[in-house]
Amino acid sequence: MGYNHGDNNGHAPNDVERPIMDHIMELAIRLRRIFVAVIAMAVILSVIPVDRNGYVPLISYFPSFVISHVLPDQVTWRGVTYTVQIAQYNPFAGFNLLLKSALLLGILGASPIIAREVYLYIEPALYPHEKQKLRRLTLVAVGLFMVGLLMAFEVVLPFAFKIMIITSVSVVGDAKLMAFTDVEQLFSTIILISVATGLAFETPLIVYLLVSFGILSPEWFQGDNLKFVLLASLVLGAVISPDPSGIGMLLIGGMMFAAIVLAARLGSKNSSGYPRKKRPVEKLEEAPLARVNVL
Repeated sequence: MGYNHGDNNGHAPNDVERPIMDHIMELAIRLRRIFVAVIAMAVILSVIPVDRNGYVPLISYFPSFVISHVLPDQVTWRGVTYTVQIAQYNPFAGFNLLLKSALLLGILGASPIIAREVYLYIEPALYPHEKQKLRRLTLVAVGLFMVGLLMAFEVVLPFAFKIMIITSVSVVGDAKLMAFTDVEQLFSTIILISVATGLAFETPLIVYLLVSFGILSPEWFQGDNLKFVLLASLVLGAVISPDPSGIGMLLIGGMMFAAIVLAARLGSKNSSGYPRKKRPVEKLEEAPLARVNVL
């Protein structure tokens, strides 16, 4: 099958249907760029000094700051105050914390580059007005991801950990001292929930784009279908929040439900028509085999 290198950005012209291997190769190239960007930003941000009195790199300060912020020092339940402690079971836990901290810093720092590479990969399939809309919303996508991280850091994680500790101490009883989870497992949970919350905050933007581009019908988010949207939002809230009481699920799910419905309505007002008309394309012709004389 023929192979078209396209323009300088590695894209074939919009009116040419490229072979599947072309898409796979481009995806591999963009994933490699994202990987390099994450590693580079992880190295750069990790060595930033955070203490004026002496050199303390950000990578060594970051884990303790995160854990101390989301994990309460004490909890009071039924008039008894419990002190929360963290145990370390793995002798290599400190090194693993540094690696995971560097990875999270790299993802945060490279998020604009990640958004750009994702846009450039899907850009050839878009109409000109869709390209303009998506370019304007690229920064919005990065902003929503950051807001999701902040929401996890300030609301979801502190609330979820406090509920889990109270649930545990209700079983422990009169013990005055309570040992919490392993520090490495705790930090891994923090990273997982933070990134998941950041990605979940992209859901309203995705719904807005799908509706405004005419890929999804606005009726999917109206009438009786709202109960399915609510169910999906609650499931998403349950996945994000580790809170066993269900309060975190209701809080996040309700917020996501309202955001998705609002995004669908805004998308329907700026819709380019449903269903999305398929653009005619011309297939690449088979490249003729070159004749080679073998001596």
